[in-house]
Amino acid sequence: MTEQFKNFLFVCLGNICRSPFAEGLFRELAAQKRPPGLRARSAGLIALPGNSATYMAQQVAAEYAVDLAGHQAQPVSPDLMDWADLILVMEKSHQDSLLNIYPETADKIQLIRHYARYGSRKRGIADPYGLDYEAYRFCFLDIEDAVAGLVKSLKSR
Repeated sequence: MTEQFKNFLFVCLGNICRSPFAEGLFRELAAQKRPPGLRARSAGLIALPGNSATYMAQQVAAEYAVDLAGHQAQPVSPDLMDWADLILVMEKSHQDSLLNIYPETADKIQLIRHYARYGSRKRGIADPYGLDYEAYRFCFLDIEDAVAGLVKSLKSR
């Protein structure tokens, strides 16, 4: 099923921590693994357009060679939902919110941890916003596990 996916949309609340992590990681890992023609974007359910990734998100991402310095938040929109072949959300509540607004997209929304290599595939990714540096690092590594699993599944098909 994932073999037809080319456009990936990562969604969280504000599009300043989790979904930028996922977008940045996906771009880096996809470039290394070389599945051809894959594109990634991110958005937030309540994003304020133009906001940058938080300072701590940028710092943690930089530790792992992911550059979020140019990130600008954007809200989820009908155009983004149409563009995406697969929409990966951080929490079940995000999926529920998207389904309330865009019920026609039900077949292309999944919890990002569906692709996780370790631990539960049914739990959400905790939001680090307002927490300490270690919470951001844990969040980043949690997302890295799921994104690496996603890229591996794309490469193997």
